[in-house]
Amino acid sequence: MNFLKEYKKNIFENNLESGNLIFLFGIFFLPSALPIGIILLLISIFFSFTTNKENLLKNKYNLAFFICLIIIVVSTIINSFPNPLDELLGSQNSILWLNLFNWIPIYFAFLGFQIYLKSERQRLLFQKFLISGTIPVIASCFMHKFLNIYGPFKTLFSTVVWFNYEYVLGMDIPNITGGGVSGLFNNPNYTGMWLTLCLPFSLSLLRSEKINKNKLFLLILNIFFVYFVLVTNSRNAFLGLLIIFLLTFGIRKFIYFTFFIIFGFFIFNLLMPNLLNIDGFHLFNKLSNIDLNLNSPRINIWVKAISLIAQKPIFGWGAGSLPYVNMFLPPFQNYQHTHNMIIELAANFGIPLATLVFLLIIRILQKSIEKLNSLKKSYQKNFSYKPFIISFVIFLISHLNDITYYDGKISILFSVLLASLIQIIGQENEVVSIQH
Repeated sequence: MNFLKEYKKNIFENNLESGNLIFLFGIFFLPSALPIGIILLLISIFFSFTTNKENLLKNKYNLAFFICLIIIVVSTIINSFPNPLDELLGSQNSILWLNLFNWIPIYFAFLGFQIYLKSERQRLLFQKFLISGTIPVIASCFMHKFLNIYGPFKTLFSTVVWFNYEYVLGMDIPNITGGGVSGLFNNPNYTGMWLTLCLPFSLSLLRSEKINKNKLFLLILNIFFVYFVLVTNSRNAFLGLLIIFLLTFGIRKFIYFTFFIIFGFFIFNLLMPNLLNIDGFHLFNKLSNIDLNLNSPRINIWVKAISLIAQKPIFGWGAGSLPYVNMFLPPFQNYQHTHNMIIELAANFGIPLATLVFLLIIRILQKSIEKLNSLKKSYQKNFSYKPFIISFVIFLISHLNDITYYDGKISILFSVLLASLIQIIGQENEVVSIQH
């Protein structure tokens, strides 16, 4: 019997080790080669479920999100069969089921990734693979901004695409909104969101690195992170940058950093105007021209969406249905979502689902911050907990006025962040040293 237990233990450990390695390489390929990343992550989820399936729903948060998943499926069934939306969607009724792929796989990814984010060492390795995998994003932005190399570039039977769209500064062109650098993403807002979600981890690695050669490389890399966040011309990305500096360095250092960045940009503009091109730096115009008028497109879309929610408050209209609803005809036909995640969830799946998800997310964030504050100043606090929480906060705040979740890379990264916070909440108050 002891031999059998030992054999099962070895099988478990081997599967877990293999799954963890595949998970890390999946994270590495996620931003630059999405299909390869997804395949590797699916394999890692399979290993996770085969080794940890009996514990998955023992966690109360996992169970609560499973209830959310049931509500989503019930909403889709109700909107497809007993109360079909043919009068609104016509032949597009199948869109309700197709758009479930934006939600259901992310739940299973969230469950499967947890076992690979349990320890401080695992989370540190995740950070290193994530930042290494983001270097191609930085490279594509460099090609875009400085070398004028435009795509799209396709490989592996067009399954891997680096978009690198040519942009026209100040013009709103489809997929090139605002004239910002997009790099390998198909939209500057997605690029800005990815970089700001990754920057807390890059800064964490910079602060934890003790080898001077690596530290210099990470310093240069972080400078590129900040620069390309700015030249995406994304307001959400700029807001995320401010949040990162504030939460990472504190108020005093945040003021110093803000002054340094502003002063540095003006100096660069005087010495090397062609490098930063601040005269045409569209982000400044976008920040100074935020439309708070009640008739602005963003507020109008929220008002229209809320009126739709009032018509079907319990189960909503179904996943991805809003662009096809009559009330979203001109001038709203180009809007693919409501630009607010809470409103989006309520419109798609009903107020009960949106309320439950909102309360769960806030509770998880609250418990994570409590765990962080309960620890004394330590290696673990600064480099194993804090960047995950900061990145998660950026995701939540940015989704109050835009939804980049629908990009597969960003939604998968969100599932990783959520899974990591679940593990942080459940971790004992022990400071474990991390070996580099």
